Amino acid sequence: MNELDELINLEGIWIKFFIAKEAVDDPFEKNVNLTYTNPIPVKAIVNDVSLAKISWSMVGVVTDKAKEIVIDVKWKNLLEQSHKIYVDGDYYLGWRQNGMLQYKLEGGYIRAYLYIKKA
Repeated sequence: MNELDELINLEGIWIKFFIAKEAVDDPFEKNVNLTYTNPIPVKAIVNDVSLAKISWSMVGVVTDKAKEIVIDVKWKNLLEQSHKIYVDGDYYLGWRQNGMLQYKLEGGYIRAYLYIKKA
């Protein structure tokens, strides 16, 4: 067990990944209903992201509650498939560009950024 494994076990908090199935109700209107499966809990290191670090902020994204998570690489598919992620009482989305989830692989770990979408 390396240092980051120990840190995740000791200091990490439980986050929940929600995966959803899409059902098209009306193909002409393109109405899509999401049915969420049971959440999958994962232990992760969670850090608040400072406003200075968020150079990629966009209209419609709440940046004052942005988070950075570090998880084991074995959860990569779960992260990519998740529709929302529950962290500290709020629901977050993974940062995507051109439909692709943006994350960094660092050894056996993944670093990803999360944000809250404004309604």
